[in-house]
Amino acid sequence: MISLDDLKYYLNISDNSQDDFLLKIIDMAVDRINNLCRRNLNYGTRFDILDGNKQILLWLKDFPVEKIEAIKYRTETGSFDHDLFESGNISENIYLDKLSGKLILLNSYSLPEGNSNIQIKYFAGFMDNAPDSANETPKDLKSIALMMSAELFLKSFQNAGEEMTKRLGLLHFEHLIKDDSSESRRNFTYEDEDYGLLLDKYKSLRV
Repeated sequence: MISLDDLKYYLNISDNSQDDFLLKIIDMAVDRINNLCRRNLNYGTRFDILDGNKQILLWLKDFPVEKIEAIKYRTETGSFDHDLFESGNISENIYLDKLSGKLILLNSYSLPEGNSNIQIKYFAGFMDNAPDSANETPKDLKSIALMMSAELFLKSFQNAGEEMTKRLGLLHFEHLIKDDSSESRRNFTYEDEDYGLLLDKYKSLRV
């Protein structure tokens, strides 16, 4: 969703001393965004498992969808080794709304009945320089990921000290050190962004 270079530019960091930590921060922020949106927004391979009941209309768990790789089914509790489309030509036998993940089977095809007997392999999510425009990371989503990553980093007290007074979202700061003593008192009050509100349009309504 965002790269290490994106975050370092955003934070005005030029050295490489904290690269490993920054990468972990990005992973934490993206995981949090995925949880808030109730779906995986990172581009990658997906395997949805569902019950077949002769339906022709399906909603894929993650979207936007680049393409459907395979729709397979199994009998009893075996492996998914049966192709739904014997000809192997998926594109001619489905309608796919890439932005919503809506999938419709065409040409009299339907899912065979069974419990957890259907496996759909597909590619979905956002990425930079995506081959399909539907999967290109939106600017506002990237901005949210950068803002959340920066907040996690700046509240981690990396290189703490005088820089504490410059931490992101810091509304109040108090730091007292008594003379001739190691005793200290620190008080911090933060204002957090409402990321749930910012991500409203990316939240999945499907459970």
